[in-house]
Amino acid sequence: MATIMTVKELLKTEIDYLDDRYLELLYKIVCQFPRMAAKKQDDAVALLQEIADSGGLGITDPQEWQREVRRDRPLPGREA
Repeated sequence: MATIMTVKELLKTEIDYLDDRYLELLYKIVCQFPRMAAKKQDDAVALLQEIADSGGLGITDPQEWQREVRRDRPLPGREA
């Protein structure tokens, strides 16, 4: 049985030889594997935890922040 690294190298080589029309299909298949979905979720959770641990985004008043973000601004290159 081949080692994991050998299998990965074989897959990379095979992918290089695929026609472009099969790459999208291969991508969709690989995205269906549970480990990939779980890793994406773990990465998102880790990022959010890092933000929380660092003190958040510095938003002390969420309502004021929302008003500021949604306020109309002149578009670049146009006079106000």
